[in-house]
Amino acid sequence: MSENNTIQEVKDAITGMAAGAAALSGWSAGQAALIGVKAEVSASARIAQGQEMPSALDAAVPEAEMLMLMDVFCKALDETNDAMAAFDRVVAIKMKATEGVAGADETKKVAEAEYRDALKSGLAPQAAMLSAFLTAGAMLRTIAAGSH
Repeated sequence: MSENNTIQEVKDAITGMAAGAAALSGWSAGQAALIGVKAEVSASARIAQGQEMPSALDAAVPEAEMLMLMDVFCKALDETNDAMAAFDRVVAIKMKATEGVAGADETKKVAEAEYRDALKSGLAPQAAMLSAFLTAGAMLRTIAAGSH
């Protein structure tokens, strides 16, 4: 087997694992596949820089989710020209993906408050969305860690 075939097999495995992780997190099949592809690119870059594969994947999947959410947010913002409506669209997607996850409803409330506060402080809507979802993600991971 050539080196190129081996590299492609590893990339395919990363894409599959990341898509599987996204599907288990509640994303639709299409969204999970897109997250898998984005995560593969990110994880491959991390591995090329010397990071171990498990930690590269741990970082790449949430990063790919955030890229997808930011893409949805920016498109919604362009369509509606309403920062809150765009944020609500992203929240609806993420809430569907976290249905049944401990702390999801509380985290949603914190994210909404964080988003509004960031907008009031003068942050661009995109930066406010990023800030809110980073906070929400950290909260969900903390809650999940406490439940194990």
